[in-house]
Amino acid sequence: MADVRTHERQVKAALRKASLAEPFFASRYSFSPYMACGHGCAYCDGRAERYWVEGEFDRDIVVRTNIADRLDHDLSRVRERAPVSVGSGISDAYQPAEARCGLMRQAAEVLLRHRFPASVLTKSSLVCRDLDLWHEVNAAGGFTLSISLAFADDETRRIFEPGASTVEDRVAALRAFKAAGCGIGVYAMPLLPWITDTPEGLAGLLDLCRGVGADFVIPGGLTLRPGRQKDFFLERLRTAFPNLVPRYRELYGEDRKSGSCRPDYGRELSARFARAVEAAGLATQIPHRLYRDRLPLYDELYVLLCHMVEIYEGRGTETDRLRAALARYRSWLFERKRTFNRRRSETQEALEDELRGDFASGRIDGLLDNPKLACFLGEVAIGRRVFDYVSLKLT
Repeated sequence: MADVRTHERQVKAALRKASLAEPFFASRYSFSPYMACGHGCAYCDGRAERYWVEGEFDRDIVVRTNIADRLDHDLSRVRERAPVSVGSGISDAYQPAEARCGLMRQAAEVLLRHRFPASVLTKSSLVCRDLDLWHEVNAAGGFTLSISLAFADDETRRIFEPGASTVEDRVAALRAFKAAGCGIGVYAMPLLPWITDTPEGLAGLLDLCRGVGADFVIPGGLTLRPGRQKDFFLERLRTAFPNLVPRYRELYGEDRKSGSCRPDYGRELSARFARAVEAAGLATQIPHRLYRDRLPLYDELYVLLCHMVEIYEGRGTETDRLRAALARYRSWLFERKRTFNRRRSETQEALEDELRGDFASGRIDGLLDNPKLACFLGEVAIGRRVFDYVSLKLT
């Protein structure tokens, strides 16, 4: 922390609001108390030019000092109760600066006061400092802790994540939150080609996840955006795995704006990971039971459909009809939300009742153009059954 410089900023608003639910986190709202990150991960997307950060990315940390006050204000004006996620691709809410600033503890107190469900994604065991508050948030509205973990050993982890918590400490954090009754999961990202995405590497990582009782494991491949991010990573790679540099230059040689590798490698990795996770008996998305009754019903069904597409495709099942139904539901929901946002007198409860009425009357069949899927979703919406992402059965 001695060579980290903090820069205090005041923000006008804290809460980012999505018009549709975000399937990746199963949430509608998000915030971040910091910008840039002291963990100094070599692969961090935040180093890319598109995420302009003044100064040195892992040394100049912007501290949004009034984040808790603004979060309190923003939540008081929200019309739809839904999970708030804390997890940014260019910052970690529990990075080293948090030990001194304590912004997340203040934010947890605000979320508890408003009884909003929440989730945190971090690669820091510092989150355990606030376990008492997150336990109360879980009792009041629901809480899920997700740990970013792509390495099963610390020797490799230290090369690419020098400022982050050890693997052992992250696993201990997961155990602590599991024991407290919270949902827990792992974002296994980024998986590094020929380093951590090998069959042995994946097996070791999944053994850790299964041993800790993770509710889900979500994989993600490495992206290297052309420019500062790619250059920084390749330089770090050269110091530790010089023999892999030519292979990485070839794999990421297309210099895609997204930073993605060659598509054939990405598809092969996704299929291989899906098979490994299925064999381990783990879900590859945040399970339905962890966002059921935390999202509004209409958002719950949207996230469920998005997840189903990903899960069935990962298992090699044809999903054209499911994708088409999802597209129709998304269009309907987007337009319905536009009306909802214009009419301040409308409520979340009324919109949920309207959707239940569409199921009861059969109107949903025409919307989805898929009677079997409509019947399935009716079991969820009316019968309040839960879809298990491992067995692919309603419970």
